[in-house]
Amino acid sequence: MQLNAPGLCNSVLRLEVFGDAHLDDLKASGAIEAMWDWMPDIPKGLNLRNYADHVADAAARGDLVPFAIYRAADGAFAGVAAFDNISRVHRRLRINYFWHPEEMRGTLVFPATQMLLIERALAWGARRIGWMVSAENRPAIQALERLGAAHEGTLRSYQRMADGRWSDMAVLSLLRDEAEPAVREMARRLSR
Repeated sequence: MQLNAPGLCNSVLRLEVFGDAHLDDLKASGAIEAMWDWMPDIPKGLNLRNYADHVADAAARGDLVPFAIYRAADGAFAGVAAFDNISRVHRRLRINYFWHPEEMRGTLVFPATQMLLIERALAWGARRIGWMVSAENRPAIQALERLGAAHEGTLRSYQRMADGRWSDMAVLSLLRDEAEPAVREMARRLSR
């Protein structure tokens, strides 16, 4: 199974490989204002066009698989997420760059997104699924821990963010034998 194969959906969401056609939805969502708080710095400069080009270039190299997220019930834009740090040799990847509109946080959108991405990673053959989240983002870290991810530690002053500050990054992961029961638990929660 390819990470970017179509058909990534469940009863809550559908994910589409992100491209220029999704930029208007991203702009209208409030993500542009928020992205400077959570996006890493890139060499090309800080504007949406440069970020879109950066993502497209990384996707073309196979380093990143970005997604736009839509709510199944009404087609509302529900955020973005991506696979990155993809290693076919070592069968590992990370789920990163996830963001959801504020009104969808604390709903089924986050676990449904993570469940779809974890399922796809497992179908691809991942033995390790990781996340790197700003250590300041306690709600995201706690949400990932509730899904079963192990908090492995914090990399200090690891990455420069788009706003210029240096961020400590929390490292979390699920190994394959941990991810399968985590997906079953998420599916149980979503079916309620």
